[in-house]
Amino acid sequence: MSKKGNVSWVKPAEPSFLKKFKNDVGFKEGPTVETKKEQMPQCDDDSGDSDREDEMPQVVVLKKGDLSAEEVMKMKKRFKGGKHR
Repeated sequence: MSKKGNVSWVKPAEPSFLKKFKNDVGFKEGPTVETKKEQMPQCDDDSGDSDREDEMPQVVVLKKGDLSAEEVMKMKKRFKGGKHR
């Protein structure tokens, strides 16, 4: 008795006056449900090392004993290399 799974929709034909109007104004169809479901290509530009120079935090040394930018880079390299001490 239940027909929940048998639901379908058929797009009706577009009236001729709408076709003519769209043609006159240069109307372009927008995205459909099918085009919205398509997978976007993966961008490789942002993958990889996230420590690019333009994305690095600014290092400010306020008093003696604060780490400089060079010291921070040395520490990062040490941690990446597995030498923690």
